[in-house]
Amino acid sequence: MIRKPLETVRIAFIGCGVISNNHMRYYTQMDNVKVVAACDIDKPRLEAWCAKYGVENMYTDYREMLKRDDIDSVDICVHNNLHLPMTLAVLRSGRHCFCEKPMAASYKDAKRMYDEWQRLKAETGVELAVQIDTIFKPQTRLAKKMIENGELGHVYYIRCLGHRRRNRPGLDSDLSVNFYNKELAGHGAVFDMGVYHIAQMLYILGLPKLERVTGSCYLEPPRNEKMLEGREFGVEDLGLGFARYENGLTFEFMESWALHVDDVGSSFIAGSLGGLRFTNEEVRGRNWPAPGLKFITTKDERDIDIDLRVNDYENNFYEKKLDPVTQYDSNFEHWIAYLTGKIDERINTALITLHTAFLSEGIFLSSELGREIRAEEIEELSESIALKTQETPWGTFEYEL
Repeated sequence: MIRKPLETVRIAFIGCGVISNNHMRYYTQMDNVKVVAACDIDKPRLEAWCAKYGVENMYTDYREMLKRDDIDSVDICVHNNLHLPMTLAVLRSGRHCFCEKPMAASYKDAKRMYDEWQRLKAETGVELAVQIDTIFKPQTRLAKKMIENGELGHVYYIRCLGHRRRNRPGLDSDLSVNFYNKELAGHGAVFDMGVYHIAQMLYILGLPKLERVTGSCYLEPPRNEKMLEGREFGVEDLGLGFARYENGLTFEFMESWALHVDDVGSSFIAGSLGGLRFTNEEVRGRNWPAPGLKFITTKDERDIDIDLRVNDYENNFYEKKLDPVTQYDSNFEHWIAYLTGKIDERINTALITLHTAFLSEGIFLSSELGREIRAEEIEELSESIALKTQETPWGTFEYEL
């Protein structure tokens, strides 16, 4: 079915927690977006959120909100094990869906989400996007282009990592304790931040085919029992993976919420002719570092390091003029530009995050079984862990999966 461009995108939210505020930071800057409704089972939080953003229509039951006839797209900002049921409900209602990462809590759930979207898209034209902002960074665009142009030669080794010395959401920082709730979150560090880094690298490499993976997940540093208040910390605070992809590519992964190491370095891509190191650089006028990129190569038997200055205005100006599909620096701008017809094609974030879920699942399964996992085994062994029922102050929600 042909998608009809929208003049203004009327958005509804499911989930008014901390991540929804980040989404709103972008939407409030867009003239062609109107947030018409919001839903959350925490009524005081819902009321405060709607008052903050001037949203009049409030719901504690998402099913009632989806009965409205003035919603074009729904933004899902709930915890991981609710992504599948909420996304299916939105797509089946005939609305476009923008879902927070990770795509789902297991590969099987992510695959179900993707397949159902493809079926419904053919019938009704609904679209699905997943929030994964690292693939929209200038460093990502340039790295992908350099590899496609052959400037790195044969890419054979990727090191992909993220590190926090001690910053476990809900325990060491003032975020929801649901981040470490096994039933709602499914997993910890790998899903919280690791998927950003995995997705970035897989996208840059053109979504290569996974062959096998070895993984280990840990929950080792001590946890303050007073802060836990009797709750169980049920997810990993460190995830490790060592994967083999097609064409001899080795993919090394690490993501930590808590690790007694001060510095683990930065991510890089190594090729036969050159390498790329992913850095953070200071940018004039900003209070925080922006993602940067360094090219490491040799010429005339001399080692050469080049700061590619990916955040230069001039570089980005010409790049955006030359490639309108990848010109946007955020998921949100890209998504709205597509829905309003400013661009005819878009980056398939759902497919990218499906590949990300495949590797993530392999890491978890390998850690559980204590052995290497082949790609075909991931397909066979992955199980759904999406919530089928949820107790709320407003009754029991039965989710149709």
